[in-house]
Amino acid sequence: VEYIIKCELSALQRCLYHAMSKNRTLIIENQNGKSGRRALMNKLMQLRKICNHPFLFEEIEERLAQSLGYKDYFINGPDLFRVSGKFELVDRILPKLKATGHKVLLFCQMTAVMDLFEIYFNYRNYTYIRLDGTTKADDRCELLKNFNDDNINCFIFLLSTRAGGVG
Repeated sequence: VEYIIKCELSALQRCLYHAMSKNRTLIIENQNGKSGRRALMNKLMQLRKICNHPFLFEEIEERLAQSLGYKDYFINGPDLFRVSGKFELVDRILPKLKATGHKVLLFCQMTAVMDLFEIYFNYRNYTYIRLDGTTKADDRCELLKNFNDDNINCFIFLLSTRAGGVG
């Protein structure tokens, strides 16, 4: 069964989206505290990235990690998914699906978003399989068999939409 669920942007996403829409740039402060403008070439792609997850902009994650006291500028746990409306919604839905014995197909258009989901899945201890453009054609059928095998504990199949037509 397919459901379409609308979700709100997080407060951070709304601020970034508004700044990008208005100025065509994001004002980013570097590690030395100096402000600079980062001109963004493809406005539509940048807005898509903001809507998916603000950490698709490395500078945003680094700046937030620094202000929250994370070492190595790597954010995990609730701070990873609370900054994205989509991730927050997924965090509310997945426990209910898991509790009722469902399996999940999760499609992503960007492999960088898949990377963030992998961090989230590991944080939540969700078992998953990932299939993207780097997955060898010979391995794809085996991954699908593993996901469908009830004897193998796999809750989520994370798929790239660009890899879908190749196996």
